[in-house]
Amino acid sequence: MRTPDSTTRRIQQVARASALGLACALALGACQGNRADEPPVHIWWQMDGQKHFEAQEENDFFYSVDCAEEEARIAEEQASSHAVGFDKYNPPRTCFARAMREPPAGTVAVGQLKNDDHLHQGRDVSGRLVDELPPSVPLTLELLSRGEERYNIYCQPCHDYTGSGNGIVTRRGGGFQAKMPVNFHTDYYRAMPLGYFYDVIKNGKGTMQSYGAQIPTEDRWAIAVWVRTLQQSRTTLAMGSTK
Repeated sequence: MRTPDSTTRRIQQVARASALGLACALALGACQGNRADEPPVHIWWQMDGQKHFEAQEENDFFYSVDCAEEEARIAEEQASSHAVGFDKYNPPRTCFARAMREPPAGTVAVGQLKNDDHLHQGRDVSGRLVDELPPSVPLTLELLSRGEERYNIYCQPCHDYTGSGNGIVTRRGGGFQAKMPVNFHTDYYRAMPLGYFYDVIKNGKGTMQSYGAQIPTEDRWAIAVWVRTLQQSRTTLAMGSTK
């Protein structure tokens, strides 16, 4: 029959053993490696060390695709020459398969399909220039503010802040001779649809080069809206409004 003291000691021993075991387990779980010249001990990989190929690295998986034709030709040529010590079944390797692969024909990067002509071309399905914003580019105060900012960066040096075509580049020469920057406030340009200004920004026109590489799609629409705002402000002032 156990005494109370022996039972207490037994409980204490079990508790100490459990605590020691738990401490060892925690210490083992915290180990990621030991100091050594060799790669560290990695107990739980958790996909940390997956095999991968660097750019332009060789990958024999594609050897039959990249090198079979060349290797067969070289083997045939060398075998027919009766070269001493040549093994036609193990010809010297002169071709190495690539890990980097060319994408299949017709592959389009994610987000680069650009099949929305209204958004990306400024035209409707029939190819005519549109006179409204795409559904994905709503008219907001933020869009107007962005359009003013981008216009002042890219357009005002030639067209000036008001769109009259008398910017600092124009006033100082800028190489303009027979063809000056347009005045957006003439009847001709006031009648142009919104998509016209988008198209000119993207593709250029006359002596104006394309700004497609410098100005992204949404900013082109923002600038087009700001040009229309400048036109309407001039018309409003001409009608005598003070707003």
